[in-house]
Amino acid sequence: MLKETTLIIVICMVLVTWVVPRRYFMVSYIVATCFVPADQRIIIIELDFPILRILVVAGVLRIFFRQEQIEIKWNILDKIVLIWAACGSVIYVMLWQNMSAVIYKSGVMFDVIGLYWMFRQYVRSRNEIDFIAKVFAICALVLAPLLLLEWSTGNNPFVYFGTVITHARAGRIRCQGAFPHAIMCGLFWATLTPLFVGMAIIKAENRMLYCSAALASTFAVIASASSTPLMALFGSLAILCLYKWRYYSNHAWVALFVVLLGLHICMKAPVWHLISRIQIIGGSTGWHRFNVIDQAIKHFDEWALVGTRTTEHWGWMMWDVTNQFVLEGVRGGILTLSLFMVKLAIIIKTLTWHFQRPSAAKQQMFTWVLFAVVCAHCISFFGVSYFGQIMVLWYLVLAMVGYLAGEKARIQTAARFITDST
Repeated sequence: MLKETTLIIVICMVLVTWVVPRRYFMVSYIVATCFVPADQRIIIIELDFPILRILVVAGVLRIFFRQEQIEIKWNILDKIVLIWAACGSVIYVMLWQNMSAVIYKSGVMFDVIGLYWMFRQYVRSRNEIDFIAKVFAICALVLAPLLLLEWSTGNNPFVYFGTVITHARAGRIRCQGAFPHAIMCGLFWATLTPLFVGMAIIKAENRMLYCSAALASTFAVIASASSTPLMALFGSLAILCLYKWRYYSNHAWVALFVVLLGLHICMKAPVWHLISRIQIIGGSTGWHRFNVIDQAIKHFDEWALVGTRTTEHWGWMMWDVTNQFVLEGVRGGILTLSLFMVKLAIIIKTLTWHFQRPSAAKQQMFTWVLFAVVCAHCISFFGVSYFGQIMVLWYLVLAMVGYLAGEKARIQTAARFITDST
């Protein structure tokens, strides 16, 4: 249930969503994502309305009543997102065959379609993406002292807005802020850090803001005391540094596949056993993450058709599926997992087309930055399954790439028209 303080904040955010100019439409969503605990919700009978779902309703109503909607020509990414969501929902209901599954997946479909459609309606040019990055940067600077307070005292200041706690592991405090877990807090800001760094390079007039935000988000990652966020941060920043060699990205994917295949052949253990050796932070559970993948492969016949109701019998702590790829299969079978991977492939292909085509240097750098952000999420998928506020960030990234996919389709259509005319 909602706390009184959070209820007041939600009412204010709904009002802001309705009355602000379209340019500032995203402010309430970003603020809610960064500062309102995910457990805050209104429950009517068996219907669950978390804060962000309430804001989605407010946003959709605003778009229709103020007639701000535009016709979106569906591109391949838009179609795959919808098919993936629908397929996963249908298969999940087939697996459980009860009304609770229907209600749960109806809520998930509402979140996916509502958030993605609303964000696609908002992102109509690079200017909207610039504004989103700026608001996130300001939120990072506001959050930093609050996380510093949590890190130094062990007391979470967001407890006044919802149910959040602060854990400690191996003598280290794991800050989580308003997020449902320290790992989610770390990953949220780890996947935003390459965006801040990239925007600091592209937008010279706001360089101080973005550099400060990059430092603040890096501190949030460190304060979470989790290995997966650090891996996502290091990996995405390393990719940013490879911008000069972006034209060799296709060769890099082939080389990566060959290296992993060679290691798999040469190693005594399977190549995914390398995950178990990642121990950046003391007390990390790398072995568990390896075991999740290993057990999923060994029990392939159990979940491949329509998923499986439980994974507890796979081994110790196997109820905790800390891998987004495995979770897609467990909840929706091999078809849903395949669609999820196709979605990632289309995202990478779209961004690759943009940063390799002849265009202005800033435009190429911009899409390379988004590529680094997507890679950060892909690295995260091997260590966690997403829940809470980070889902909003992921759908926002999808919407940004969806806009670029539409831009790609328009450019290719215009090029074919010119070719046919000549």
